[in-house]
Amino acid sequence: MVLGLCSHGLAVARALASADVPVLAIEKDLRLPGVRSRAVQRVHWVSSFEANALVAGLLDLRRQLPDQAKVVLFPINDNQVRIIAQHLGELGPHFHVSWAPCAELVLKLLNKDALTSFCRDRGLKYPRSVVLTSPTVDANGIRRLRFPLIIKPVRPLSSFKALIARDQTHLADLLARHQADLPILAQDHIAGDDRRLYFVALLLHDGAVLHAEVGRKLASFPPAMGQTTVAETVRDEDAKALAHRFFAGTGLSGPVSLELKRDAQGQFWVIEPTVGRTDFWAALFIRSSFNRPLMAFELASGSAVSKVGARCDSVWYDTERAPLAYLAQVWATRSLRPHGKQPVFPYLDRSDWRPFVRACQVQLGKQWTRFLRRCAAALPGRLQSRRAMRP
Repeated sequence: MVLGLCSHGLAVARALASADVPVLAIEKDLRLPGVRSRAVQRVHWVSSFEANALVAGLLDLRRQLPDQAKVVLFPINDNQVRIIAQHLGELGPHFHVSWAPCAELVLKLLNKDALTSFCRDRGLKYPRSVVLTSPTVDANGIRRLRFPLIIKPVRPLSSFKALIARDQTHLADLLARHQADLPILAQDHIAGDDRRLYFVALLLHDGAVLHAEVGRKLASFPPAMGQTTVAETVRDEDAKALAHRFFAGTGLSGPVSLELKRDAQGQFWVIEPTVGRTDFWAALFIRSSFNRPLMAFELASGSAVSKVGARCDSVWYDTERAPLAYLAQVWATRSLRPHGKQPVFPYLDRSDWRPFVRACQVQLGKQWTRFLRRCAAALPGRLQSRRAMRP
């Protein structure tokens, strides 16, 4: 059961369907390209992904399925993970959730304010941090931090992902503009561009690592602080070892990941973990032979876990958020196969064309709307210029 058919949910659905796993999905927007995928046998509409509507929708759909069916939940974002963890009493008897025994830890790691002590206990580097609960800047509270600072909402999926505060005045301005997102984490900024950001994707079973692979960002929006738009598979045993250490002894099962940043001295700093789900760039490792959704399904349903196939190095392009991401890399590398690796796109799949066609229609519609808006905005100025030119 995939909770949403954005490009991330579509990647999970395709990964499962490729191994003949029957895939159901819940979605509130039936216009999404992923809704048209042949990988999904049935899409159940819900009015909202808020807690009450999502839980009710899941239970309603479960009642329509055979009692003996094993239904494994695949949340797509942190809010869904939180909802499942908070409603395990209602959902647990009807669905399989691999990390259910560790739901309390999952909830803890979803909030960024828990990471300081978590990393310290494991001997991992984590930027000095302060949790700000008021829009008024307390100079004493942040005196041990160094500007520029990076600020992030403690709660996932807030109105912004990360912002840079140049000085105390700028910080006060940002906090005033984002009061609704409080509490906000302020921490030392580890300098460096996107290429210094690494992530390790793992599959765990009772805290033990079944498999792990490393990737690196090549671009994100906003740069070095936002959501990944281009990422590649890489080999880095140091990053992998740190991720092993981060999750060691947690007892977690299922897909997790850890984002790291390498500083100018070559040392890794923990940025944040992902727990209870796969990541937005899930297709990167799926295409490179680490089919985490399938392995997570097998783990949660009590089946033998598939082995990882021969690795195929890949580059993933979020052409939905950044339509020119692939072309930019082609231009930079002067190659149709940038970095010598297999390109992976959110919707393009030779065996499942309909989402790609729909995504192209949506993208063309967006570009046409932007063009019309620019024309409408420029029209008054042109008319005024013409009037001024009249004798």
